[in-house]
Amino acid sequence: FWASSQAQVVQVGQGSYTTVFPGVDAAGRNGYPSGTPFVTGPAASKSAPTNEWWSHKIKNAHSSNLFNYPFTMETKNQGLVATYVPWGPIDAFDPVEIGVVGLNASAVNVADYDDWTFTMDWQSGNHHFQAKTGIGMPFIYFEKDVMRLAQVVVNQGTVTDSGSYLIVKGVNQGADFAIYGPSGSTWSQNGNTYTSTLNGNTYWSLAFLPIGGNADVLAHSFKQYAFVFPEECRANWSFDEQSSVVTT
Repeated sequence: FWASSQAQVVQVGQGSYTTVFPGVDAAGRNGYPSGTPFVTGPAASKSAPTNEWWSHKIKNAHSSNLFNYPFTMETKNQGLVATYVPWGPIDAFDPVEIGVVGLNASAVNVADYDDWTFTMDWQSGNHHFQAKTGIGMPFIYFEKDVMRLAQVVVNQGTVTDSGSYLIVKGVNQGADFAIYGPSGSTWSQNGNTYTSTLNGNTYWSLAFLPIGGNADVLAHSFKQYAFVFPEECRANWSFDEQSSVVTT
């Protein structure tokens, strides 16, 4: 037993780590997470990270209090809630909800992730919607199946329709958002709900505009970056053992 235990410890400098589960502590804590990870696509063949800002989502059907900074996000059956909460937990109000018409997914899966981003996936019947977000990123990127209408429900703030994109001013705590459809897109309004065919395309995005600036000017300037979808975000690390400096 001692020999096999020693074989499961890997030395790294003056420290070490074990390659097997060490067991729970005296209070029964630190056991394996319960349940089955909510994953699909490429994420289903990857290890399930437990120390990410979005790790709650991989273990639960839905998640609130997803802070990527600057956004605060929450998943619902109908899509993604985007708001701004500079401190404390997310409130009960859902300022902006993004999805597709008719979407009603009882659970949201993680479809993929890398060092900075992760992609959420909604599927209900023939309705499909994805949202990609990353730590510190001012854009959230969306994709849908070609037959569905993109949908944005604005429960807080005032909306300006600028043709292919919407500007939502006064979302929460002084935040302003811009929702960008591809060139040639138009938005149809029914009450506080806006829908678009995206001019036959399947992608769109939402930007968090810098607080305190002119939302109209900022929305126009951010438009050039609206569809620069991140493909892969990777951090490469090196460690100088003598100086104890980590370089990324």
